[in-house]
Amino acid sequence: MRVRYAAWAPPGIPSPWSGGGRAASRERGSLAVEMTIIIPSILLIFGLIFAYGRAAQVNGMLESGTRDAARTATVARSYTEAQDRARAVVADALQATPASCRNSLSVSISDNFRAGEPITVTARCTYSISDIGLPGAPGSITPSSSFTSMLDPNRGIQ
Repeated sequence: MRVRYAAWAPPGIPSPWSGGGRAASRERGSLAVEMTIIIPSILLIFGLIFAYGRAAQVNGMLESGTRDAARTATVARSYTEAQDRARAVVADALQATPASCRNSLSVSISDNFRAGEPITVTARCTYSISDIGLPGAPGSITPSSSFTSMLDPNRGIQ
Protein backbone atom coordinates (compact mmCIF):
# COMPACT_ATOMS: atom_id res chain seq x y z
CA MET A 1 0.00 0.00 0.00
CA ARG A 2 1.29 3.41 -0.99
CA VAL A 3 1.12 6.29 1.49
CA ARG A 4 0.68 9.82 0.21
CA TYR A 5 2.06 12.79 2.11
CA ALA A 6 -0.20 15.55 0.90
CA ALA A 7 -2.34 18.10 2.62
CA TRP A 8 -5.80 16.98 3.56
CA ALA A 9 -8.51 17.80 1.04
CA PRO A 10 -12.20 16.95 1.13
CA PRO A 11 -13.20 13.86 -0.82
CA GLY A 12 -13.58 14.51 -4.55
CA ILE A 13 -11.33 17.62 -4.54
CA PRO A 14 -7.71 16.95 -5.41
CA SER A 15 -5.01 18.36 -3.20
CA PRO A 16 -2.90 21.10 -4.83
CA TRP A 17 0.19 19.04 -3.99
CA SER A 18 -1.07 15.81 -5.49
CA GLY A 19 -0.62 16.92 -9.10
CA GLY A 20 -3.98 15.59 -10.17
CA GLY A 21 -7.17 17.30 -11.21
CA ARG A 22 -8.27 19.43 -14.11
CA ALA A 23 -6.58 22.68 -13.04
CA ALA A 24 -3.15 21.11 -13.02
CA SER A 25 -3.61 19.57 -16.46
CA ARG A 26 -4.68 22.92 -17.97
CA GLU A 27 -1.56 24.64 -16.63
CA ARG A 28 0.84 21.98 -17.90
CA GLY A 29 3.58 23.62 -20.02
CA SER A 30 2.66 27.17 -19.03
CA LEU A 31 6.00 27.68 -17.26
CA ALA A 32 7.86 26.85 -20.47
CA VAL A 33 5.78 29.40 -22.40
CA GLU A 34 6.35 32.05 -19.72
CA MET A 35 10.09 31.45 -19.70
CA THR A 36 10.19 31.57 -23.52
CA ILE A 37 8.80 35.08 -23.33
CA ILE A 38 10.62 36.34 -20.22
CA ILE A 39 14.19 35.03 -20.65
CA PRO A 40 14.95 36.73 -24.02
CA SER A 41 13.63 40.00 -22.59
CA ILE A 42 15.87 39.72 -19.55
CA LEU A 43 18.89 38.87 -21.73
CA LEU A 44 18.15 41.88 -23.95
CA ILE A 45 17.99 44.17 -20.93
CA PHE A 46 21.34 42.83 -19.64
CA GLY A 47 22.86 43.30 -23.10
CA LEU A 48 21.67 46.90 -23.27
CA ILE A 49 23.05 47.58 -19.80
CA PHE A 50 26.40 46.16 -20.91
CA ALA A 51 26.40 48.25 -24.12
CA TYR A 52 25.55 51.47 -22.27
CA GLY A 53 28.16 50.68 -19.64
CA ARG A 54 30.79 50.21 -22.30
CA ALA A 55 29.84 53.49 -23.98
CA ALA A 56 30.01 55.30 -20.63
CA GLN A 57 33.41 53.77 -19.87
CA VAL A 58 34.93 54.79 -23.21
CA ASN A 59 33.41 58.27 -22.99
CA GLY A 60 34.72 58.73 -19.44
CA MET A 61 38.23 57.66 -20.41
CA LEU A 62 38.16 59.96 -23.44
CA GLU A 63 37.03 62.90 -21.26
CA SER A 64 39.74 62.19 -18.70
CA GLY A 65 42.43 61.85 -21.35
CA THR A 66 41.37 65.06 -23.09
CA ARG A 67 41.40 67.00 -19.82
CA ASP A 68 44.88 65.70 -18.98
CA ALA A 69 46.08 66.39 -22.53
CA ALA A 70 44.98 70.02 -22.38
CA ARG A 71 46.78 70.52 -19.09
CA THR A 72 49.89 68.82 -20.43
CA ALA A 73 49.82 70.88 -23.63
CA THR A 74 49.90 74.11 -21.62
CA VAL A 75 53.33 73.14 -20.27
CA ALA A 76 54.83 72.69 -23.76
CA ARG A 77 57.13 75.35 -25.22
CA SER A 78 56.03 74.97 -28.85
CA TYR A 79 52.90 74.08 -30.79
CA THR A 80 54.36 70.85 -32.19
CA GLU A 81 55.53 69.77 -28.74
CA ALA A 82 52.02 70.48 -27.41
CA GLN A 83 50.48 68.33 -30.16
CA ASP A 84 52.88 65.46 -29.46
CA ARG A 85 52.27 65.61 -25.71
CA ALA A 86 48.48 65.78 -26.15
CA ARG A 87 48.43 62.75 -28.47
CA ALA A 88 50.61 60.75 -26.10
CA VAL A 89 48.49 61.57 -23.04
CA VAL A 90 45.18 60.74 -24.72
CA ALA A 91 46.58 57.51 -26.20
CA ASP A 92 47.84 56.52 -22.75
CA ALA A 93 44.44 57.24 -21.16
CA LEU A 94 42.67 55.03 -23.73
CA GLN A 95 44.70 51.87 -23.08
CA ALA A 96 41.69 50.03 -21.55
CA THR A 97 39.33 50.92 -24.40
CA PRO A 98 38.59 48.74 -27.44
CA ALA A 99 41.38 48.49 -30.01
CA SER A 100 39.18 50.08 -32.67
CA CYS A 101 39.00 53.25 -30.54
CA ARG A 102 42.76 53.40 -30.04
CA ASN A 103 43.39 52.85 -33.76
CA SER A 104 40.97 55.58 -34.89
CA LEU A 105 42.01 58.19 -32.31
CA SER A 106 42.32 61.76 -33.57
CA VAL A 107 43.61 64.57 -31.35
CA SER A 108 43.68 68.23 -32.39
CA ILE A 109 44.75 71.43 -30.66
CA SER A 110 43.46 74.91 -31.40
CA ASP A 111 45.84 77.14 -33.35
CA ASN A 112 46.01 80.03 -30.88
CA PHE A 113 49.15 78.86 -29.09
CA ARG A 114 50.19 82.21 -27.58
CA ALA A 115 51.00 83.09 -23.98
CA GLY A 116 47.88 83.99 -22.02
CA GLU A 117 45.50 82.48 -24.59
CA PRO A 118 43.26 79.49 -24.00
CA ILE A 119 43.97 76.37 -26.01
CA THR A 120 41.41 73.67 -26.69
CA VAL A 121 42.26 70.02 -27.12
CA THR A 122 39.67 67.94 -28.98
CA ALA A 123 39.81 64.15 -29.16
CA ARG A 124 37.53 61.67 -30.91
CA CYS A 125 37.60 58.01 -31.76
CA THR A 126 35.30 55.45 -33.35
CA TYR A 127 34.70 52.04 -31.83
CA SER A 128 32.47 49.15 -32.71
CA ILE A 129 29.85 47.82 -30.31
CA SER A 130 28.72 45.02 -32.57
CA ASP A 131 31.50 42.81 -31.14
CA ILE A 132 29.75 42.55 -27.75
CA GLY A 133 27.31 40.05 -29.23
CA LEU A 134 24.13 42.08 -28.83
CA PRO A 135 21.81 41.34 -31.77
CA GLY A 136 20.78 44.47 -33.61
CA ALA A 137 23.45 46.64 -31.98
CA PRO A 138 24.55 49.54 -34.16
CA GLY A 139 27.86 49.24 -35.95
CA SER A 140 29.91 51.94 -34.24
CA ILE A 141 29.87 54.94 -31.91
CA THR A 142 32.03 58.06 -32.25
CA PRO A 143 32.47 59.88 -28.93
CA SER A 144 34.11 63.29 -28.92
CA SER A 145 35.56 65.33 -26.09
CA SER A 146 37.16 68.76 -25.77
CA PHE A 147 38.76 70.63 -22.91
CA THR A 148 40.13 74.17 -22.72
CA SER A 149 43.07 75.24 -20.60
CA MET A 150 44.86 78.58 -20.32
CA LEU A 151 48.49 79.00 -21.26
CA ASP A 152 50.53 80.80 -18.65
CA PRO A 153 50.74 84.49 -19.63
CA ASN A 154 54.30 84.74 -18.26
CA ARG A 155 55.57 81.61 -19.98
CA GLY A 156 58.07 81.91 -22.82
CA ILE A 157 56.85 80.29 -26.03
CA GLN A 158 59.08 79.43 -28.96
